[in-house]
Amino acid sequence: MMLFSQTEQPTSLEKLREIEKSVELTLPGDYVEHILKYNGGKCKPSVFSFVENGTLTESNVDWFLAVYDGEYDNLETYLMWYKIQEKRMPLHMFPIAHDPGGNLICISCGANDYGQVYFWDHEQEVNYDLYADNNYSNLYRIAPSFGEFLSGLSNDPLLE
Repeated sequence: MMLFSQTEQPTSLEKLREIEKSVELTLPGDYVEHILKYNGGKCKPSVFSFVENGTLTESNVDWFLAVYDGEYDNLETYLMWYKIQEKRMPLHMFPIAHDPGGNLICISCGANDYGQVYFWDHEQEVNYDLYADNNYSNLYRIAPSFGEFLSGLSNDPLLE
């Protein structure tokens, strides 16, 4: 069973539509439903796996980003840092959470992989001012949809 804690006050669909308009993206419905229900916070279970350069790798969701006026894990601040001030990921990627190491979990709003969830590795950053938006060299697919991402999370045996 998925549990969320330390979430923020609920946000509105109107606020999410404003955010979508500001980054010119349309968010997948399952993610919109999730943020309207929980709006950030910590989750349990939190561990996910993905293949990075041929190696099965694990990480965990540290915090989901929230729509609120606070300083930490603020979705709009992350959008400003990673998408507007600096083009640190493809334009169609949308950050939704981060791991303890500062890497991001993103959801694609692009036509070719709409709704798929990716791990964004900050230690292998790409300069998207120089490269095309289809450069996924530091993005690793975690799940085909947000719902499948959540249902695929597992517990960390070290934290049990």
